[in-house]
Amino acid sequence: MFKLSTYRDKAKGLPDLLNFASVINPGVVIGKDGSLMAGYYYRADDISSASFEERNYITARVNAALSRFGDGWVTWHDAARMTDNYYPNNEDNFFPDPISRLIDQQRRLKFQKEGNHFVTEYVLVISYLPPNKTSSKLSSMVWEDSQESEKKNSEEIILDYFEKQLSIFEDLIANAVQLQRMNSYTYTDDFGKTHTRDQLVNYLEFCVTGNFLEKNIPPHGAYLDTFVGNHLLVTGDTPKIDDNFMCLVTIEGYPPESYPNILAVLETLPFVYRWSNRMIYLDHQTAIKELRSVEKKWRQKVRGFISQTLKMEGKINHDALDMAEHASAAVRDAESGLVSYGYFTSTVVIFGKNLKNLHEDARAVVREIQRLGFTCRIENINSLESWIGTIPGHADANIRRPLIHTLNQADLIPLSSVWAGRPENPCPYFPPNSPPLLYGATSGATPFRLNLHIDDVGHTLIIGPTGSGKSVLLNTLAVQFLRYPNARVFAFDKGNSMWAASLACGGIHYDIGGDLGDAKDLRFAPLQYIDSDSDFAWALDWLSTCYELQAKKPLTPAQRQMLTKALASFRDSTVVGQRGLVEFISEIQEVDIRSALDPYASTAAGGILSGIEDNLNVNAGWWTVFEIENLMEMGEVNLLPVLLYLFRRIEKSLDGRPTILSLDEAWLMLGHPTFRDKIREWLKVLRKANCSVVMATQSLTDALNSGIFDVLVENCLTKILLPNAEADKEGTDKVPGPLDLYKAIGLNDVEINIIKNSTRKRDYYYLSSEGKRLFTLSLDDIALAFVAANYKDNNKEMRELMAIYGKNWPFEWLKQKGIDHDFIKEAVA
Repeated sequence: MFKLSTYRDKAKGLPDLLNFASVINPGVVIGKDGSLMAGYYYRADDISSASFEERNYITARVNAALSRFGDGWVTWHDAARMTDNYYPNNEDNFFPDPISRLIDQQRRLKFQKEGNHFVTEYVLVISYLPPNKTSSKLSSMVWEDSQESEKKNSEEIILDYFEKQLSIFEDLIANAVQLQRMNSYTYTDDFGKTHTRDQLVNYLEFCVTGNFLEKNIPPHGAYLDTFVGNHLLVTGDTPKIDDNFMCLVTIEGYPPESYPNILAVLETLPFVYRWSNRMIYLDHQTAIKELRSVEKKWRQKVRGFISQTLKMEGKINHDALDMAEHASAAVRDAESGLVSYGYFTSTVVIFGKNLKNLHEDARAVVREIQRLGFTCRIENINSLESWIGTIPGHADANIRRPLIHTLNQADLIPLSSVWAGRPENPCPYFPPNSPPLLYGATSGATPFRLNLHIDDVGHTLIIGPTGSGKSVLLNTLAVQFLRYPNARVFAFDKGNSMWAASLACGGIHYDIGGDLGDAKDLRFAPLQYIDSDSDFAWALDWLSTCYELQAKKPLTPAQRQMLTKALASFRDSTVVGQRGLVEFISEIQEVDIRSALDPYASTAAGGILSGIEDNLNVNAGWWTVFEIENLMEMGEVNLLPVLLYLFRRIEKSLDGRPTILSLDEAWLMLGHPTFRDKIREWLKVLRKANCSVVMATQSLTDALNSGIFDVLVENCLTKILLPNAEADKEGTDKVPGPLDLYKAIGLNDVEINIIKNSTRKRDYYYLSSEGKRLFTLSLDDIALAFVAANYKDNNKEMRELMAIYGKNWPFEWLKQKGIDHDFIKEAVA
C-alpha cells in the first residue's frame, strides 16, 4: 500500500493517522499497510457463578486458540462499557388495565431516576499483516494448496489463508467463548433505497469517536480513513474528538502472578469507556531469540564487570540471578510450544464531555487497577499515540516492550462477561422486537433484562423455601407479562397470594373448593364437549383416571371397552347442556365403574364436577386465577381430576396469543403415575401454542420425590432459584436435602454459595443456557402494594374498598398505603 511520506512529511488531519483503506469482503477491512482485519462479538460465561475449574478451563482453551498466532498477527480484545437507558415506552406496551399500566409507568420512572445504566459489549478484532512477496512464508502459503493457488493471484491466496486461520481459531475457542462474526448487512431508507453497512466499520467508528453510529459505507468500501476519520481531533494531554474528551490509563507493570479474570472489575465500572487489550504475537523462534537476549542481559549483571573479565569469584547479584532464571524458564515455555509470546498493551480509554468528571473517572480506574497489584499511569504527553494504539488495525503505536505469554494474556483480557440478559424477547411467536418481560437490576449499575424464553421455549422452574419471595416473583411476572399484545395469564394459586394483584389488574379470581366470590356457584361439566374425536379421547382418559384414583387400580381391558361404549352412547343421545356426570353415570351398568365415578357426580371436590352445563369461561379475562388450597387439602383424589379438566379447557383455548400458565405447588400432584408419562408431551403441546408453563415450589424434598422432577429440569430451560440459607445442607439416604436438589439441577459450589448468601425477598438467581445472574426485581412502592399484598392481613380491608369504590378500589388502596403521586390521579381520571 502507500506511505504518507511519499506525498507529504506531516499528517494534516485524523485520516492521515488512521490505517484503514477499504472493505474488501463483508466484515473484512484492509489497511493501508496491507494488513487484513476481521472482527467478532464475543461472550464467555459469567464468572460470577463459575467455579475455579470452569475459569481455568476457559483460560486454557483461550490460550490454545491464541497460541497459534505468530509474526504478523495482532489481536484487540475490547470491553466497551456503554450506556443503556432504554425502558419500553407506553406505545411499546399493551397493558389492558390502568393498574398494570400504572405499575409499569412507575417502574419506568424509577429506572430513569436511577441515573445511567451500563452494559458491556465484548469485541475481538484480529489483524494479519502478510509477509512481503519475497518472503518464504508467502511461498509456504502457495505450497499448501499448489493446484488451487495456480489459479489465484497472491492477494487472493493471502485472503484465503487469513479466512482459513480464522476458521481454525473459531473451532479452537468455540467450547469456551461464544463468537459472532462481524459482517456486512443492508439497510433500506425511507425512500426505498438500499445501502450497505458493515458491523466492523461501525465498531471502528465507535473506537475513534466514542459514539456508536451505523453508517452507510462508501462505494466499493474505499477511503475508509477519510470515511471514519472525518472528525475534528484536538491533540494534547487530554485529546478531544469532536465534543468528546479522552483520558487514557495504561497499565505499566504486572503483579508477580496472574489468575483468570484478574482485571474483571474493569468490565463493570459505572461510566462510559473502552478497555483495549492489544497483543502483538511473535513466532516461537522470534520469541526465543528475544527472551535469550533478555536472559543474557540479566546474566551479565549477576557478577560485576571486573569479576566477569578476570573470571573471579565475586559478589553475586541475586536479583539479577532470579531475573535470569525467570527469562530461562520463559525460553523453555516458548520452546514447549504450549504458549506463544508477544507484546501486550492494556489501555482504558474514557470518554466524556466534562473534563473534571473525566479525570475523576480516570482516577477511579487507577485506584481499581492498583488495588489488584498492577501499576499504571494516566497518559499525558503520550496520549495521542496511546489512543491510536487502542484502535484496531494500528499495531505500531504505544508498544509495551516486556514480553508476556498467551496464558497470562488469557488471564488479563476481558472474559468475565457480565450478562445483562437479552434486550428483546427471543420467542418467534411474539411480535418482532418485543421488549423483555421485565427490567430488574444487577451489580455494577447494570440492568437485568429478564426473559423466560429460550427461543420458543418459555417453560420455567422456580424453586425456593418458604418466605424467600416466590409469591412476589410470580405476581410480578404475571403483571409484567401483560405488556405483550393480547397476553393472557392463567394461574393456579395456593394461599391467595395472587388475589389482590389479579383483581387490581382486572382479572378473575376463583376460589375452587371454597365458598367465597365467583367460586360459590361455579360448576364444571367435564363431559360437555365430547363430539370431536380428540375431545372424546380426552374424556375417556379423564374418566379412566377418575376410576383409577378411586379404585386404586387401572381399568381392565373389558372395563375400558364397556366405558368406551357407554360414553359413545351418551354422546350420541345427548347434546350440550344435557351432559352432566350424574346423567352419564346413570347409564353405566358395571357396578365397579359406577361406584368409582359416583363421588365425582356428588361430593368429590366439593361437588364442583357435578354441573350439567359448564359455566366457566376461560376466555373472559386476561388474568384468571384458580385458588386451589382448599382443593389440595382434599387430596389428589379430588384435586387431580379438577386440574386435568382445567388444563384441558385452558389448552383448548390457546390460539397463539402469548400465554403464561402459572402453577404454584399444584404441579407436584402431576407426578401421579396417571399423568407422569404424559407431562413431556403436554409441555411440548403448550410450547407450540405459545404458552409458557411456570412451575413454582417451596417444598424442595417433595420436588425431588415428585417423580417428574428430572423431566421438568430437562424441559424447563429457564430456572429461577430463590435464596436459601440451608442451600449447602445435605440430606440422608431416605430424605434428600437442599444440596441434593441443587446438585440435581447442575449447580456448582460457587452457585450454591450464591444462593446461600443472597438476601431473602430481594435476590433471585437466574439460570439458563444463555447466562446466569443474581438479580433483583427493583420493585417500587406502587408495585409492592399489590404484588406483595398479604391476603390474610389485607383481604378484609380490600373487600370493603371494593364494595364502596367498585373498579376504582385499587387507587383508594394506594391512598391508604400513603401513595398519592400526581400521575395516580391522572390514571384515576
